[in-house]
Amino acid sequence: MSELPELVFRSTEPADTWEHGLVVGSGRVGAVVHGSGDELRVSLAHERFFLPANPRPPAPLLRSALPRLRAALAKHHDRLAADILDTALAEAGFTDLVWTDPLALCGSLTVRTPGGCASMTREVDLVRGVAGVTWHDESGSAHRVDVVAPRDTDTIELSLEAEADTEMRVRLGIAPTEDTPAASFAPDYTGTVTARSRAGEVGHLEIVDTAARVVATVAAAVPDSAVVWAAVDDALEVRIFVPGGRRRTVRLDLSIAGHPTVPAPPATWTKRLRSQERDHGSLVAASLLDLDGAPGTAATTTGDLWREARSGNAGAVRRAVEIAYVSGRSNVIASTGELPPTLQGVWQGTWRPAWSADYTMNGNVQNGALAGIGATGTPELALSLLALVLPHIDDYRENARRIYGADGMLFPSRMSTHGIANHVDRAYPHVFWAGAGPWILRIAADVLSLTGDRSIVDDRLWDLVEGVLTFGETATVVVDGIRHFSPSYSPENTPSGSATPLAIDAAIDIAAYRDAAAAARLLGLARGDDSLDARWGVLADSLPHLAVAPDGTLAEWLDPAATERIGHRHVSQLYPLWYEPGEAFAADSASAAALRQAARRTIDAKIAWRAHDPAPPPGRMEMAFGLGQLGQAAAALGDADSAAQCVEWLALLHWRPSLMTTHDAGSIFNLDASGALPAVVAAMLTGSTIDTLDLLPALPQRWPRGTITGLRARGGIVIDRLSWDEHAATAELRRLPSASWLRPAGTTTVRLGSDFTWEDEPTHAGGTPRVVRLGDTPITLRMRRRTRTPAGPPTSAS
Repeated sequence: MSELPELVFRSTEPADTWEHGLVVGSGRVGAVVHGSGDELRVSLAHERFFLPANPRPPAPLLRSALPRLRAALAKHHDRLAADILDTALAEAGFTDLVWTDPLALCGSLTVRTPGGCASMTREVDLVRGVAGVTWHDESGSAHRVDVVAPRDTDTIELSLEAEADTEMRVRLGIAPTEDTPAASFAPDYTGTVTARSRAGEVGHLEIVDTAARVVATVAAAVPDSAVVWAAVDDALEVRIFVPGGRRRTVRLDLSIAGHPTVPAPPATWTKRLRSQERDHGSLVAASLLDLDGAPGTAATTTGDLWREARSGNAGAVRRAVEIAYVSGRSNVIASTGELPPTLQGVWQGTWRPAWSADYTMNGNVQNGALAGIGATGTPELALSLLALVLPHIDDYRENARRIYGADGMLFPSRMSTHGIANHVDRAYPHVFWAGAGPWILRIAADVLSLTGDRSIVDDRLWDLVEGVLTFGETATVVVDGIRHFSPSYSPENTPSGSATPLAIDAAIDIAAYRDAAAAARLLGLARGDDSLDARWGVLADSLPHLAVAPDGTLAEWLDPAATERIGHRHVSQLYPLWYEPGEAFAADSASAAALRQAARRTIDAKIAWRAHDPAPPPGRMEMAFGLGQLGQAAAALGDADSAAQCVEWLALLHWRPSLMTTHDAGSIFNLDASGALPAVVAAMLTGSTIDTLDLLPALPQRWPRGTITGLRARGGIVIDRLSWDEHAATAELRRLPSASWLRPAGTTTVRLGSDFTWEDEPTHAGGTPRVVRLGDTPITLRMRRRTRTPAGPPTSAS
């Protein structure tokens, strides 16, 4: 293993609540470290512990109301459509919103130390995956607690140190001392579980649900020590003597009923950190960003740096973006195990989690946590999405039957422990959104295209491909040879002036299904099965075309009766620009040019709307992944300034000194920005199809010099290093041997953007696309800045 960089960041801001705590995670389990030094709290969670607290009725039986609902929408009777939906939901028994089972606390551990806390420094080591708190008591004596979650295990370990002999008191229970809610968008689950404790050298805290079942267990031990845990008030307590200058460790092994436990092998603290460098640090360091930001700031803590950046220091802004890039990737890696990250990753600190801390499938998972995981060097982690969705195929089939009276598979908008589409009300008719299924096929195809690993296309995934196709064939309405999605829902927006969010042909449904046809062909190629290609082609060709709205923006609904509503946090109509651009956008035609121009106007309008009040609600800086949607689309269009604006808003408004991120500007513990920002940065610096590679498509002038390592491109291309300055750029790239089947000829067309041309071309040349041959031996491409000609500005590669 090559030497890893030191990525240690410090802060001095207090963490009075869990939302401001430091996070560590193994992928499977997570811990949030918060509180004062003399009373540290560690909130524990496990990726499989979704509290069985909510009902799970089958999807509402709406198919009998569908003809009336479709007729009302076709006649543009929006109020009638809203009333029909209300009545149908009431008749189906859906009077209250049904929530998913929430990601729950597995326990809260408190470490109390005598002497008070006169000063405190918090520290996060991204390479070793360690969160540390150092403090001095009132006498000046130093103490330190470090927390680590060994990669791919169900273990969390604490290291306790003190400058002088100290007795630390440790308590493990289920109720956190501070239970500040993230938000009020879900029920209060306080009191839905109880605990019982079993004392001993290894103490056991058992979490019991209302049916008297043990649903989770935390086994606690103090290795290499003779201490015994005592059972006190349904909790475990122990006193640990920490000799001055020595270390004591506390080990916690989490297990969830019905799932095998993976404990970490015993190790000394030094060996544990070395294994973390290998298992966690190598993933974090797979892609690193350097924008030459360090010389622009003298800040020594994250809090100071962010204050400098927010005051307008350009060097500090670049440094904040660098740190946001690596810490965002670290947050996503730390919370990706067998399952992908939830809205809160693999962390919990409240019994009142925002949106149940579940998997929200209408954008949060795809445009948030998983948005950049493939392009920034760790595409294998995106397979966790398949582990989430594949076990629930029967639910998707039943959803399609009950809601649309259709065959095939309809995915829900929210998930945790099942795949039932039952989260619905008048204002949020999520059950009529058809985009989740095709979106999953796109992500699977991208993993395949980035890695070349054909083994992912197993029978279960192929079943998904056919199920999504069949739903598109049987749930749509054919009028004059054109297939329409009706009712259709654009998450989570409502046409301006309409009484219902429902319309005909939300653009994201159409775009996702068109894109899924291409994704399915690639998945079939990997499997050696083209039996579905013709059906996918017919379906895609029968869908309506995307359109320019009367206001000149890209239409969010293709129904002419649905009026655009730009003032909204989502921007789902830009879906065609997040992945491989389809023919509708990429073609050299007047219609494609019109769509690209409309997309630019949408981006400009959305950015202007947010800029009017860039604050959390009631301001307009709500929902970080909406900025990711805008930024990725802007990058695809070569709009470097808009993409950079989205990156800077994400970094400066959605990052805390702890290096964890928020849903809104400075509000609500949430992982979306952690995944969205790296995705936008990657899209600004590279773009790709299986056949083509775009280098520097949207490099902003505010990044005059920089280097990024470890990016991935479709066709199995690895960009080991991409560097640029005011005069030139170089790219070192290769193709993975496992991906050679994707391009049997070994060639890729490379296109240049952002005023670059080839080193051996005249400086005024246009950077003509070049065909290069790539294998597993790296090659270096050299570019230089070109001079503008009197004819006008150069044309972007996109």
